[in-house]
Amino acid sequence: MSSILRRIPVYLLFIGAIVELIGVYLGDVGVAKIASTIGKSGSYMVLGILIYTLYRGDKGAFLIGGLGLTASTDVVLKTIIKMPRPPASEWLVKAEGPGFPSGHAAMSFSFALLIGYLSGDPLLGIALFIHALAVSGSRLVLHVHYPVDVVGGAVIGVVIAIISIMIYRRVENAAKYLLIVSIPSLVLSVIASLEMPNYTDSPLLTGICLGSLVSAIILLRIPSEPLTNNNWRIRIASLIISFIGLVVALKLEASGEYPLILAGGLVFALLALLSRPITSGVLRSSVGQNTR
Repeated sequence: MSSILRRIPVYLLFIGAIVELIGVYLGDVGVAKIASTIGKSGSYMVLGILIYTLYRGDKGAFLIGGLGLTASTDVVLKTIIKMPRPPASEWLVKAEGPGFPSGHAAMSFSFALLIGYLSGDPLLGIALFIHALAVSGSRLVLHVHYPVDVVGGAVIGVVIAIISIMIYRRVENAAKYLLIVSIPSLVLSVIASLEMPNYTDSPLLTGICLGSLVSAIILLRIPSEPLTNNNWRIRIASLIISFIGLVVALKLEASGEYPLILAGGLVFALLALLSRPITSGVLRSSVGQNTR
């Protein structure tokens, strides 16, 4: 009975994804707007942070690293190819940057494959794949992408996710994996920044990728135990630290200034990815003082 109850969220997600897909492909603008909002890159990154802080740090680091590589690949292609979107007069939601590839499609398909691999749950993977189809279709319904943008984004998301999984399986170490994927992610985001410095996603991603790289180097030098520790105090405190970093990033992003946006991404990544070791160290120090 308990196993059935644990499966209810997956069943609900599967049903919700089907409803979402049907609504989008019937051209329902309201459903398309909801799917498009859920499918933003930031939404998946936040889910990655939740997995990192509340579930397992090593699994969260895998997801964050894969999504970071996906986002960097998407942004660098946008800024280099510079393919236009449909006319702005046709847009039903606000959009920024060039059209190809669709970041929504890339991130949603990458997320589906990465979570499907992490969970080992076929039904969850299928539900997220259906969700990715809905997110991709929503961008067409809202007239902010051409079909080639969406197809290209989906292909990129799938390819990068497969590459990320192959690297993770080969190294079998979350910190080493994060280091390996953060290097190309940083290089790609820097190229994107040089190509289009006024495109907000470029400096933000550069900061996040730099923070991920620094975090990976630090994580390699300390015990891996904080990443897998299930102590509830570590979970809650690391979640709070991570969301402090998120608030800082959002505040600095609102400034519109390149250095501040980059700094915001850097602070967010450092606080999020080092939140578990920081919290674990503080608790260990506290326990040590109490036993004296």
